[in-house]
Amino acid sequence: MSVSVIITNYNNGMYLGRAIRSCLNQSLKDVEVIVVDDCSTDDSRAVIQTMPVVPVLLPKNVGVAAASNEGIRKATGEYIIRVDSDDYVNQNTFLFLSQILEWNKDIGFVYTDHLKVNDKEHVIGRGNLNTLDLLYRHGAGIMFRKSYLEAIGLYDEKLRNAEDYDLLKRYIKNFNGYHLPLPLYRYRQHDTNMTNDEEERKRWESFVDENRK
Repeated sequence: MSVSVIITNYNNGMYLGRAIRSCLNQSLKDVEVIVVDDCSTDDSRAVIQTMPVVPVLLPKNVGVAAASNEGIRKATGEYIIRVDSDDYVNQNTFLFLSQILEWNKDIGFVYTDHLKVNDKEHVIGRGNLNTLDLLYRHGAGIMFRKSYLEAIGLYDEKLRNAEDYDLLKRYIKNFNGYHLPLPLYRYRQHDTNMTNDEEERKRWESFVDENRK
């Protein structure tokens, strides 16, 4: 049993080190951390060079979908989980999720709830992913079987938004999921991603409206 973590990053050098450390400091020891830098222009690559990770340094910006696929293709783990570069995870996250998949062959993916934190890492709320609609909005923090991701063709690299929705919609058609109602994923709220979240929400709703069939 092994887990490959994919961290895709674009100009989040301020938070990247925290995300990486949380993935390295896990109670499960068989963890591979792959950091895909999507041609950042800040100090992200200097941060990556100081960490014991598998670096994937892209020569041009390709977007989250294509960057995630680069990481998945590099991965050697049986299970895949993506962590956003400005977020972080509880130290037991990978152990709990991988054990569910290990002992339940009928489950194709597993996910937890989120704790929302501010820049000082103080908890400001909980995000319960207890409905399919809520899950569709959060691609990070979900552990998949790598072979199943490959079976559905990975992320659609033509998409520059709603790539998580598209992937999950295709995945759920074929494989069952399991919701672990523990807030193990730490979603950091800050000015930049709150603005991006609102823009992403509008793009997501537009994409969903166009693909309801």
